[in-house]
Amino acid sequence: MNIVKFLKGCFPANVNRSERVVRLVVGVALLGLSFSDAVTPTQEFWLVLLGWLGVLSGLIGHCPVYGLFGKSTLKDGEG
Repeated sequence: MNIVKFLKGCFPANVNRSERVVRLVVGVALLGLSFSDAVTPTQEFWLVLLGWLGVLSGLIGHCPVYGLFGKSTLKDGEG
């Protein structure tokens, strides 16, 4: 079973398309920055954690914080 398909089934979409793209780009940038020699191990941990959160929320279209507060940036007909 495809993991992205499984996650989409568990977590309903609440992030619109343009925000998903931004989350993906920022997530990948944070992951890339974690490979820099200029960051400490603690900074690297947080960069990797936040980077993967951005990538995953961008892929599945669900933001856990939005879900917690019942917020959605989807427009009618999206999702």
